[in-house]
Amino acid sequence: MIARSAPPTEKPRVLRVLIVDACIEDVRRVRELLHRSGDFVTHAARTIEEALALLRDGSFDVALIDSALWSDPSAVLVQYLREHRNDVAVVLLTSGENEREALPAIKLGAHDFFNKAHLEDGQQLVLRIVGAFEENRNLRRRDTMVRWLEREARTDHLTGLHNRHAFDERLQEVCEKARADRRPVTLVLVDIAGTRTVNEVHGHDVGDDMIRRTAAGISRCIRGSDFAARIGGDDFGVILSDGDLALGRLIARRIAHELERLNGDEWADQVPVTVTFGMATGVSCDPGELFAAADQQLADHKSVRPVLSLFRGREEPNGPSVA
Repeated sequence: MIARSAPPTEKPRVLRVLIVDACIEDVRRVRELLHRSGDFVTHAARTIEEALALLRDGSFDVALIDSALWSDPSAVLVQYLREHRNDVAVVLLTSGENEREALPAIKLGAHDFFNKAHLEDGQQLVLRIVGAFEENRNLRRRDTMVRWLEREARTDHLTGLHNRHAFDERLQEVCEKARADRRPVTLVLVDIAGTRTVNEVHGHDVGDDMIRRTAAGISRCIRGSDFAARIGGDDFGVILSDGDLALGRLIARRIAHELERLNGDEWADQVPVTVTFGMATGVSCDPGELFAAADQQLADHKSVRPVLSLFRGREEPNGPSVA
């Protein structure tokens, strides 16, 4: 009979542990217990300053911290770990006989606690550390997934811009802030002309490509604080918080100039993109009223000349002037 070798077992990950405790004897005992298991690399700090320096410069999975340093939500170490190093799991080293005393500290963000009176039980300490590490990793994975899902729910997948749902939410927020601060907000609507004909003659793939290219052109021309979204099939909205009508016209002619340049340059061998603009501005305005005003201007422009020449005129430093 041929003996079969056992399948290789995965070597457990070596965890990097930072011990923060002013008591040298307690630090020594903890390090001995962890080194004995062979699955930990430890560093020690006797003061908060030393701990902060190690956390800023080093990589750690778990921090074992004397609970006396974790009792005040405004404490420097507590704030730093919560705000800058949420990748580090926290296990508190307590001294009291009543374990309920550790509950307030747990509420500040610690993942578990271990009583120093039981340091002779090295296996239990190891289990607490590993458990805290796993819990923190799972929480971070869940938070990442939640953020990803939220972003996906607000993203238009054809263009990469925000979608109509995100647009409506942001317009509501910006209008409320503008009303409170007595500052203007401007809405610029952009409509691609002729997409229906393009879809019928060339196919929807070509029409989709026009939409993607227009989105890319818009993204190149807006400020970092502006909010661009695809709000319909071939319609886009740009929200300019703290921006007046003059800024709206400037952004619109930048977009028009950029799309026209791309039509004759990078997109020369493709169906040209032609757009029409509508815009409105206000201070104490309702989001619906602002959108309706911009949409009406967009409709008026489309009925007259739905072409880029609406924003073509003499050259200025910022691009073509508004006609």
